[in-house]
Amino acid sequence: MKNLFTVVILLISFTCTVYAQTRCSSDAFGNTRCRDNYGNTTRGYRDSFGNETWRDNSGNTVRGTTDSFGNSSYRDSYGNSIRGSTDSFGNSTYRDNSGNTIRGTIDAFGNSTYRDNFGNSVRCSRDVFGNTTCR
Repeated sequence: MKNLFTVVILLISFTCTVYAQTRCSSDAFGNTRCRDNYGNTTRGYRDSFGNETWRDNSGNTVRGTTDSFGNSSYRDSYGNSIRGSTDSFGNSTYRDNSGNTIRGTIDAFGNSTYRDNFGNSVRCSRDVFGNTTCR
């Protein structure tokens, strides 16, 4: 899963001391809504140019772009940025402007595991309805 909702979920998960289960779903227009078990919500959409915009229920915004090589760049409303890339095996690496790193792998079943440079990990799976759950 190489899109911003995964990055947003990771950033939320890795910055919380207690990991909340998060569920995401997308509608037919490509709009995505994520909600954790504490009631926090994040909504995202992608425009026709492939640019992504995400907003949480506190008004924070993250905007993302992806170039023709599949490299992604995201910036939040505070000026923080994260850059990501995915190799031909589906392994992804994200680095923020402070040097923190998140690495992701996808298994044969489409389940993703992400680990940061502090040893924290998040596992994401997608059900047959297209809903994603990260723990």
